[in-house]
Formats: sequence, C-alpha cells, structure tokens
Amino acid sequence: MEVYRISKCAYINDLTGTGARLYGGRWNSPGHAIVYTAGSRALSALEVLVHIPLKNIVQDFCIATIHIPDDIAIRTITKQDLPSGWQSLAPFPELQCIGDEWVDTARYAILKIPSVVIAEEFNYLINPLHPEAANISIITTQPFVFDQRLRKV
Repeated sequence: MEVYRISKCAYINDLTGTGARLYGGRWNSPGHAIVYTAGSRALSALEVLVHIPLKNIVQDFCIATIHIPDDIAIRTITKQDLPSGWQSLAPFPELQCIGDEWVDTARYAILKIPSVVIAEEFNYLINPLHPEAANISIITTQPFVFDQRLRKV
C-alpha cells in the first residue's frame, strides 16, 4: 500500500514522528511519536490546508510516497467506533487517548482512521517505534506546490 505525507522539505525524509512527539496532534498527546499520513495525495494536501491557511504557506513543501508492505497488520478504526463529536475542531482528548494507547500497546505498526476532513477517506498513522516500522520506506519525494487558485476559496 502507498500512503502520502506532505511536510516542509527539510523534514520530508523524517519518519521518526518527532513533530508529533513534541507537540501532539489530534490522535496523540505530546510524548507519543506518530507519523501522520493520508491514503491519497489530495487528502494529504487537504490535511495540511486545514491547519495552515494557503495565504501563510510558503512554497517549501514536499510530498513523500511511502510504501507500507502488505504483510504489516493494520488496526482499523471506523466512524462507528469513535465517540460522538470526534470531528470537532476543538482538541478532543478521547482521540488522543486512542492514539496513545495504540502506540503504547505496540500491537500494530499502522492505525487506519477516518479523516476528519473527509470522513469517508482514511489517514494512516505509523508508529515509528514498532518493530515492523523498519519495513516501511519512502519510495519517492518531490516538491509539492499548492495551487494558488485555492487562495480564492
């Protein structure tokens, strides 16, 4: 399976989850390393745009295509598994608890979760400390330019 990650070019080859470990995210509290990826390039772009307005984006982004071998077990969480209000814009500690528990138990290298942006599509979280994470690799990286017409939205 291929998943995608957009970040500043300086960090595009980093699959250690350092940023998430330092600052936390929707699915993890600070102290828990996670690499956030998306199931498509378009979803990856939307996930960036909901956090950074296009007018503030300096065109210094890259996209990585990441290969997850088919034999790596994936834990899947569906919308039905999530608490009411999980798509809230406000921080949702219950979701961080789900991600933290997944990292701490280390039963799966990958957590498949519905995207808040498009709930019918999925993001794939990578636990970089899981032994199987060593088999996950970056296939390609390349510059990623957000279409400037999006500024009109």
